[in-house]
Amino acid sequence: MPEETDIQPITKIVPFVWGEPGAPVFANHALIQYDGKSVFVTFGQAAPPLIWGTNQEEKNQQLEKIDSITVWPIIRIALDPESYRGIAEAFQKQLEIMGKSDAPKQQDK
Repeated sequence: MPEETDIQPITKIVPFVWGEPGAPVFANHALIQYDGKSVFVTFGQAAPPLIWGTNQEEKNQQLEKIDSITVWPIIRIALDPESYRGIAEAFQKQLEIMGKSDAPKQQDK
């Protein structure tokens, strides 16, 4: 019978392959929390309330009844601080790229 020290781990390096993504879900709210060990990022979606009526008074009455608007969580991600920093840097780089492409075009005179 082999002893435990005789057991050699079997290792194999395999690549990660991304699968096909599903339909995108749009988020318009985000909440970031830190508990001292992990960063929790929650993305959610809120939609304006549906207000209808035949006149402004009816619409105002509906608005008076609204105390809050619910943000529906889509996903909550827990990250270690190092991973969070890497993702934050990737967001920042993308913002810089977008800022350059959104800059007003100068016309030749």
